[in-house]
Amino acid sequence: MKKQLQSRGFTLVELLVVLVIMGVVTGAVYTTFLSTQRQAYTQDEVVEVQQNLRAALDYLVKDIRMAQFMAPADETALVTVPTQMLVDSNGDGAYANDLVDRPVLSLISATSMHGYARVTGVAVSGSVLELDVAPNTMQQFADDDVVRVFRPVDLNPVTKVYLVTGTPSGDQVDLDITSGGYTAGDVSSGDLLVRMPAAATDGDFPLQIDYQLVDDPSTDMNMNQLQRRVLDQNGNTVEAFQLIASNISGLALNYLDDAGNTTTDLAEVVAIQIIMTARTDATKTANSNFPGPKTRYLSTTVKIHNGVTI
Repeated sequence: MKKQLQSRGFTLVELLVVLVIMGVVTGAVYTTFLSTQRQAYTQDEVVEVQQNLRAALDYLVKDIRMAQFMAPADETALVTVPTQMLVDSNGDGAYANDLVDRPVLSLISATSMHGYARVTGVAVSGSVLELDVAPNTMQQFADDDVVRVFRPVDLNPVTKVYLVTGTPSGDQVDLDITSGGYTAGDVSSGDLLVRMPAAATDGDFPLQIDYQLVDDPSTDMNMNQLQRRVLDQNGNTVEAFQLIASNISGLALNYLDDAGNTTTDLAEVVAIQIIMTARTDATKTANSNFPGPKTRYLSTTVKIHNGVTI
């Protein structure tokens, strides 16, 4: 009679040992996965914050540099000089939606568009005013842009508001003067061709550019949007408040005179020191699964290049 081969399975203890080992390995892998996911998500949030800071600072710097550009001599570059754009006036840890807790920084300029070129030649062909401009500056203009010509000597506009007609090329920008108002000799070499807001009219000179931090209801209470608007000299809206950057948690401004001393005298301000703070959204990266909100800041000092001696 043949002997039966003995078959032996796993004991309960062996199975339990295997299960424990698998549990430990699975737990370690899952913990690593969660940690990596948290880091990746937080890093994405930090990158977004840094991009918002750069965008906001870029807009502010351009507008401050252009403050008092082609504005009347009796106009100061600034209308208001808030040192903090967020003020907890009643100490309750929140910011009311008013001008006390959310003051406005206001600048004066002939334009809010950051585009201009020096005129080097003038010709009229029918209803088209042909302007030669300094080399490599015509690319700041495009078909249907709203523009105006200013004279640097007396800081006054010398034309109405006109539209660019056709795509500028060869250092020439053509203006449609069908609406009239142009007389031969109004524009001469040395004048400045300046881009204007799309809704600008002949009476919109100078312009006021406002910045304000506005509560962002989609995020936590310390998150704000930096918004920008443009007004005419009578306070009428040329461009309504538009979003410049989000995730902003603070904006401090320090005004300097030509000796580098702090001042709030509108007539003495020649530079502004900016310290802007932004952070990740606490409703996303401050819960139990994340290490907490991350804060970043940028600072710079910007000189006002127009209408003052620096």
